[in-house]
Amino acid sequence: MRLKQQFSEHGGESMNDIQFLEMLLYYAIPRSDTNELSHALLERYGSIRGVLDADEADLQKVAGVGKSTVLLFKAAKETMRRYMSSPSQEKAYICSSSDAGRYFVPILRFETEEKVYLMCLNGRGGVISCTQLGTGTFRGVNVSVRRIVDEAVRRHSTSVVLAHNHPSSFAIPSVEDRSFTLELRRALELMDIRLMDHIIVAEGDYVSFAQSGYL
Repeated sequence: MRLKQQFSEHGGESMNDIQFLEMLLYYAIPRSDTNELSHALLERYGSIRGVLDADEADLQKVAGVGKSTVLLFKAAKETMRRYMSSPSQEKAYICSSSDAGRYFVPILRFETEEKVYLMCLNGRGGVISCTQLGTGTFRGVNVSVRRIVDEAVRRHSTSVVLAHNHPSSFAIPSVEDRSFTLELRRALELMDIRLMDHIIVAEGDYVSFAQSGYL
């Protein structure tokens, strides 16, 4: 396939969105001309991000999209998420709120649902782990103060950074966010663990609780 050869020789920078999506679709629909489908998807959803974020049922309304294509898009998005949240081989150090914000923005900026992460740090600010703890708001059953404290203790953390995203809003802490953060800080202090910061990400921006005076 000519686009695979182009990608192999010149990389993705040499391709526009239509060409890149056309090549990607070939892996779900081999031995087929995927150019027309690529045009149709980008016209319907506006961008590759729009295509990957599209509802599965709605995607399958597009002629030519089947289960294999939907699965490919899900795998591509999950690959990006895991890549962004995996620590690099060089150990990361978080020494300030700005470091924490820069760390979490690429992980959370493209998420379409609210997710909560906990970063555990050693005494020198080195990242021990960065774990997704749940999906949904802090009122949801997936996230609790006890679970966060248990994870921090299990990782032998000296300090931690909590982070979550506001997918369809601004990175402004809600009353619930602030109440939960103060409750968590008190619980962690009992275990001699410092809540270094709570980062909220929205699009490419973030708000730091520490910088904003909430901690």
